[in-house]
Amino acid sequence: MLGLVGPTNWDAFKASEAAMAAAAADDAGTYELAKECLETNYYGAKRMIEAFLPLLQLSDSPKIVNVSSSMGKLKLIPSEQVKGVLNDAETLTEDTIDKLLNEFLQDFIENSLQTKGWPTFLSAYTVSKAAMNAYTRILAKKYPTFRINCVCPGYVKTDINNNTGRFSVEEGAEHPVRLALLPDDGPTGVFFVQKEVSSFVEYAVVTGANKGLGFEICRQLASNGITVVLTARDEKRGTEALEKLKGSGLSDLVVFHQLDVANPSSSASLADFVKTQFGKLDILVNNAGIVGAVIDWDAAAAGTYELAKECLETNYYGAKGMIEAFIPLLQLSDSPRIVNVSSGMGKLKNIPSERVKGLLNDTETLTEDKIDELLNEFLEDFKENSLESKGWPAFSSAYIVSKAAVNAYTRILAKNYPTFRINCVCPGYVKTDMNNYSGIISVQEGAKHPVRLAMLPDDGPSGVFFVQKEVASMKMELNPV
Repeated sequence: MLGLVGPTNWDAFKASEAAMAAAAADDAGTYELAKECLETNYYGAKRMIEAFLPLLQLSDSPKIVNVSSSMGKLKLIPSEQVKGVLNDAETLTEDTIDKLLNEFLQDFIENSLQTKGWPTFLSAYTVSKAAMNAYTRILAKKYPTFRINCVCPGYVKTDINNNTGRFSVEEGAEHPVRLALLPDDGPTGVFFVQKEVSSFVEYAVVTGANKGLGFEICRQLASNGITVVLTARDEKRGTEALEKLKGSGLSDLVVFHQLDVANPSSSASLADFVKTQFGKLDILVNNAGIVGAVIDWDAAAAGTYELAKECLETNYYGAKGMIEAFIPLLQLSDSPRIVNVSSGMGKLKNIPSERVKGLLNDTETLTEDKIDELLNEFLEDFKENSLESKGWPAFSSAYIVSKAAVNAYTRILAKNYPTFRINCVCPGYVKTDMNNYSGIISVQEGAKHPVRLAMLPDDGPSGVFFVQKEVASMKMELNPV
């Protein structure tokens, strides 16, 4: 086994004196240091494996363990082309990896790392570990009787990080040793973060994705090397959306599955599909939504009870049902993310009733049952034509209430699942058919914000409402503008 122990605690690593010195060297960099990093971390390990393969083949239980790092995950490499190559398990070869590493060194010499889409922080280290993770998969495929895996042992206290790590060397060493002692039917070609299975590939589900914002979210996630399940109610439109992605060269990273978020059996069917095909889910983006009113933007939004109910069923209960269906698969991910696409209209200042605002604002006692009770009240008041007298919004009332409920539910979820990163976001006033393309932001610009939250680091925020990239308060604002 050959390797440099890699960090999982990103903030702690960046804070360490050694890391900052390494980063400065990497950025200011010398070609010699970058080349030495690749020669040791990738080619050194590769040469050891090649030298010992004849002897390992004489063993009745051969094992290879490559000590890697979470910094070798593909999401840390900006280049879509590089991620696509390293992500292609079917056609990836050692020669392909060599070509990529030569490209990296050439771009390093030419001082064009950033423009060519390579990482700029500890670039050689990140690239060397990504190459090692990819090589591990090639080896496991080539030698099916071997158990060949790679592992990030955690942020271990060593002289590399001036002993600032979280784990003792004894704790860190347990994980490579466990893999070295795997039974003959144990996993192979797998990347572990400590004792948990991590994936070389991340999987995402995006609802309401056959057009507009949802379609662009799919495109941007796939461009980051993530395998995406594009969903839509209409199978024909979903298939057509998939065809459009072929022009972007991303069709291999996107699959279509029919989904009606308002139908629990449809959500369950999709969860079964993801479980069978991928075994886990890393990212869930709840984008599907409707206005719940017949829009006349020159006057007001006048709705019917049926439209209001459908709006709540889709925007709130649809998102909630998806989350409940996918929680078990998200719990199998080492970096689970939920992004609820919301709206600035869901801010509590848009609800006149002080009682309703108070209930949704109470982070300590707020529960899902209380949200259900409020939504039932809203529908009853809608039916009785007493929205205004009961303190509900009069304009686009169902839409506002549904998004306020989503924002509140996001906070509950973040509290219940502290290891997840769960946030909601208003992408801005995006040009879509929902607003007759009267928005001021393109779908490309709007999609950036949910995608950013879908790719947050493990120590990123949770339970937060963002308006585009800015943190917004879900609580009651005093003196709202």
